[in-house]
Amino acid sequence: MAKITLICEQCGGNIILDNSHEIGTCDHCFAQFVVKQDQIIQKITQNITKHVYGYEGKDVEELLIDGYKLVDLGDDKKANAKFKQAINIEPDCWSAWLGYASTGGDRSGYLSIVPAYRKAYSIATEEKQEADTYVDMTRYLPDRDLRAAFIRAFNVASRKERHNIFDLVSKVIGCDESEIASLAVDLCPEDWRAHFAMAKFRQIRVRWCELEGNFFTGKHLPAHAVEVLNVFMRAYRLAKNESDEAKQTVLSYINTLTNDSSYRVFTTELNNQIRREG
Repeated sequence: MAKITLICEQCGGNIILDNSHEIGTCDHCFAQFVVKQDQIIQKITQNITKHVYGYEGKDVEELLIDGYKLVDLGDDKKANAKFKQAINIEPDCWSAWLGYASTGGDRSGYLSIVPAYRKAYSIATEEKQEADTYVDMTRYLPDRDLRAAFIRAFNVASRKERHNIFDLVSKVIGCDESEIASLAVDLCPEDWRAHFAMAKFRQIRVRWCELEGNFFTGKHLPAHAVEVLNVFMRAYRLAKNESDEAKQTVLSYINTLTNDSSYRVFTTELNNQIRREG
């Protein structure tokens, strides 16, 4: 059985029980007390609750350990409750807020993660904590290429610029995918992944498109399709300049698109442009 500690009401010292467990003596001021049975029962109940069920009396460190174990087990709901308990004990605990955010915040809806991540970032005391908060938040972006582009933008920025990037990205969580991609292009205009994500989000605009013009003016894509083609080509050029792997990623996606007959006209023009550039 766990040790039961009774506190002296006069000086705060520990009360030592005699063999009968009915008389207690303070080990500091030596005051004596008649210990009622219900006091002992109450302490036993508290210890059982803590050590067997784990609901009360745990400190922040224990709650964080429990919370992350539950995350590993895939039980975000129970983990979230553990992190919330830790926050109630220590309101400015960065680890607790990060865990709370990553498991849904107040779980009132998809966007409830945003204020929790904002709180975690605001109380971070180290650059690594700020970076970890930002990277964890980007898990909620709708495309892995967007995530990679935003992380690169953060990595190369100064600490002051990083605060602005965090603020901007946190504001687009849950927004239209094209709007998120536009922000990525603005923040990192030389990152092929930002343009690639934008191209993928806009490709639906060119489905079933047809060439315009006549024998005299020549056949060409409509203006909206030219815009999408230019985004794909920007992604391709930047990827080609970065690495062969990046280039093949873009080409592989375009090849998949080519096999979809609803994009036949568009991909024919796109592949012709790529072949001309080599």
